[in-house]
Amino acid sequence: MSFSSLYKFLLKLKGRGHVLSPKEVQFLKELLKEFSEEDIKATFERCFKEFIPPEEREKSSLLRCKKLFQKRQKIQSKVYLQTEHQQPSTVKEVLNGLEPQLRKKVINELRETLKKYNLPPTKENIKMFLQSIVRRYL
Repeated sequence: MSFSSLYKFLLKLKGRGHVLSPKEVQFLKELLKEFSEEDIKATFERCFKEFIPPEEREKSSLLRCKKLFQKRQKIQSKVYLQTEHQQPSTVKEVLNGLEPQLRKKVINELRETLKKYNLPPTKENIKMFLQSIVRRYL
């Protein structure tokens, strides 16, 4: 577990040649005690891709990604195979889990979106747009 290689990786990820703040350095040291270097790098990459827009990367603190590491700790301590917390795995299950009125709205918006982008209604295209549409309504 090399702190210096992780430090260099995060500077490249942020896209700047400056140093990290003392709070960020302390946060990294705490993470290295709990997680492997590969896990930390993968989680930070995910955080920067999904949650931090490119124009804000230089200015944002690494502490914005702290919640991702806390969620991982909670997940590791939970009991697995609990059926009440499982996510639906298919598009049909997601749509059947919605109220009838909401289901109609989601299906109509999904059709409009696919027409707007001139995409065929394949499984991949439906999953891609369905996730963002359902989030909007829930």
